[in-house]
Amino acid sequence: MSKKPETKEEELARLQQELKDLQSTLPEHCYGTKGYIGVHRATPQHWQKVEEAEERIKQLEAELGH
Repeated sequence: MSKKPETKEEELARLQQELKDLQSTLPEHCYGTKGYIGVHRATPQHWQKVEEAEERIKQLEAELGH
C-alpha cells in the first residue's frame, strides 16, 4: 500500500513543528538558566537543518499565500 502524498499545507505544518523542535533543542535556548554552559553550542549540522526548514517554510508560505 502506498502512502498518500503530503499536501503543501501538511508539509508546512510538519516543517513548522520540526523547526519549533529544532529551536527548542538549541543549547542557546537555555541561556540564562542554571544549567546553561557558555561553551556549549549547536553543531553546524543542527544549524543547517534549522536553516533548511526556515527556507522551505518561507517557500511554502509564499506558494500558499500565507
